[in-house]
Amino acid sequence: MKRRKRRGARAALIGLSVFLGLVLAVMAGVAIYATRLMNLVNRVGDEPLQTLSQEQLDELLSDEVLPPEEQGGAVVLQPEQVQWGEQTQHNISVSDDVRNFLLIGQDARGDYRARSDTMILVTVNKRTHTITLTSILRDLYVQIPGYQDNKINAAYPAGGMELLNEVLEVNFGIPVDANVEVDFGRFAQVINTVGGVDLELREDEAAHINKEVGYGGLGAGVMHLDGNQALSYSRIRYLDRDADFSRTNRQRKVINAIIEKFRSAKLTELVEMVEQLLPMVTTDMTNGEMLAYATELFPVLEDCTIVSQRIPEDGAYELAMIRGMSCVVADMDAARALVERTLAGE
Repeated sequence: MKRRKRRGARAALIGLSVFLGLVLAVMAGVAIYATRLMNLVNRVGDEPLQTLSQEQLDELLSDEVLPPEEQGGAVVLQPEQVQWGEQTQHNISVSDDVRNFLLIGQDARGDYRARSDTMILVTVNKRTHTITLTSILRDLYVQIPGYQDNKINAAYPAGGMELLNEVLEVNFGIPVDANVEVDFGRFAQVINTVGGVDLELREDEAAHINKEVGYGGLGAGVMHLDGNQALSYSRIRYLDRDADFSRTNRQRKVINAIIEKFRSAKLTELVEMVEQLLPMVTTDMTNGEMLAYATELFPVLEDCTIVSQRIPEDGAYELAMIRGMSCVVADMDAARALVERTLAGE
């Protein structure tokens, strides 16, 4: 279980890299070649959707239930005790200048999709030239239409992108324009493909990475990390008391670094990187939609400001055991308020 959770740190990094690189490649005037590149992308409709029954989902999630001796002193809640707040999501105003892309990091195994251990909503605001990266914690307890309430990462194996998008709409009022799913089994290769990333490390983070990869001599300050080192950094969960909260913050820092690599790449470098990355991606966008988004969003990428946040925010959640699972129970009204500010372009 711990090993699977650590894999989630590779979340969506490849997807964002591919999407941004494709945008730049298209706008550089290589539309014909870009079409050939886009045909390397895996499409959701290429394989039949496997929808799980409640019983199949329960079996898949059985390893989420902790034995009593491992549940510690966490608050115990019954499902009916969870407060969902005011269901105001249908009244949330979405600016015409805003586009939402959901990046999904997962590692498929067996006959069904794996849990979406990483979910990052990329909100692009064309008016303010802002890209907002919103991490959605995998242990967040939500309502899942057609199923028993559960952690949000259960929605993806149960019903794929369609159900996960519905969960975001029902719980938070988030309309997703398009999805990008990532095969993150080759994360280190992706980072090496873009030439590594520069990240500012704490002393304990550097020591952790050095020990795990067995080389590098990293220290505190801004360091250049190769693929294995960046993977180790993205996996870190237990150097901070808030574990997954800090892990998702590290993921967003890596994404930011990748964006900078793409923005500074020469066209020949860009095309080479995109060609290697595209086969790792699955999307529900058609070629036409990808080209349309590329044309629409290119001006934003030239001089954008990147904002990082997460659901839930600090002080707007509690940790609880529900049906033997360690869950994050959010102040749903506060979470919806954050979403409303983001989608309204504030």
